[in-house]
Amino acid sequence: MLERQARDVRLDLFKGVALLIIFINHVGTNPLAKVMPGRFGPSDSAEIFVFISGYAVALAYGPVLAERGFAACLGKALARCRHLWAANIATMLACALVVAAAVHGADLPITASNRLASFAPLFDSPVTAMAWHLVLLYLPFALDILALYIVLVAAAPVFLWSYARFGWAAVVASVALYLAAQAVPEATPPNLWQGGWNFSPLAWQCVFFLGTTLALVVRSGRLRLPRSPWLLVAALAVVVGMALWKGAASDLGRSLLPVSLHPWLPADTIPWAGKHSLEPMRLLHFLALVCAAALLVPRDAAWLRSGPARLLTACGRHSLPVFCVGVVLSFTGTVLLLLADRSMATVLAVNLGGMAALVLLAMVLERRRTRRGVSPAPTATVAAETP
Repeated sequence: MLERQARDVRLDLFKGVALLIIFINHVGTNPLAKVMPGRFGPSDSAEIFVFISGYAVALAYGPVLAERGFAACLGKALARCRHLWAANIATMLACALVVAAAVHGADLPITASNRLASFAPLFDSPVTAMAWHLVLLYLPFALDILALYIVLVAAAPVFLWSYARFGWAAVVASVALYLAAQAVPEATPPNLWQGGWNFSPLAWQCVFFLGTTLALVVRSGRLRLPRSPWLLVAALAVVVGMALWKGAASDLGRSLLPVSLHPWLPADTIPWAGKHSLEPMRLLHFLALVCAAALLVPRDAAWLRSGPARLLTACGRHSLPVFCVGVVLSFTGTVLLLLADRSMATVLAVNLGGMAALVLLAMVLERRRTRRGVSPAPTATVAAETP
């Protein structure tokens, strides 16, 4: 039986970091997005989110499956899906209000940014667009990750049951679906805006259920990550090597290096690293990051109890409201940067103001939880509350 465990603050910490990065990346024409970690390797904060969510779901629903059976586990997962579904609708409507105010109130062309343009179907055919949105087939910019998470949470009880019944055969089936997605990348749900989802569920379920499997195996005590310096060196070699490759293949990299070295530089960026179907090099890069983070940040690291770490942990602990508000703020920031002069002062105000608002929201929610006398829940129970 999978026992409930004391919370591992590293999960909330990394999720909090991912939330702030996602906010910055979602602000259109944002110069700060050019120096985010995703610019230095194939994977980005989306993988962090999905992987940790899979890890958390195992710890939230695994004990329910073991103690109360499949029906109870499925009921808990579907209840969570309804919550996420409602949050997706509310976030979309709030973003639509921001876009409508910019387009109709400030005379900003809807074509000024693909973020704004993603709401054109809603303004052109509101009834049709809302009907499609209710069944997750109309997803404006930045809302696709919530739709993906709804699908993965709904599928989690089946994976957990399969793993409990058949063991590693469930993991093999997940990998087989991933390979199918690589062979047929266009096999993805339609989207009224772009023609298809940005995230292929067949591919992204693999990183989600790898997180689930890791949680099940580690928490059962059957596996511990070896504290090998060679493993750390190998993981860092992958991360640093891909960063150098991507940088050398970029225009900026070529401009910084002597012309005599150009013939030795890669002509193209990292191959097989697409985001839509989570291509192999992207998955390899992310798994190397997971390995390096696990080895470099021990669970009992003293700095995890520092003030800044607690702020990030609070963001991760209350990730759903922080994510949803962050999406709305990213649209607001996009509009402000499109309307303003995009000076350094404006850019800093948008980014620092948005991040401060998200941290403040997380702290208010955390204080409210503490005042209610709620004891810290197991990692999974709260960490599963994630977009």
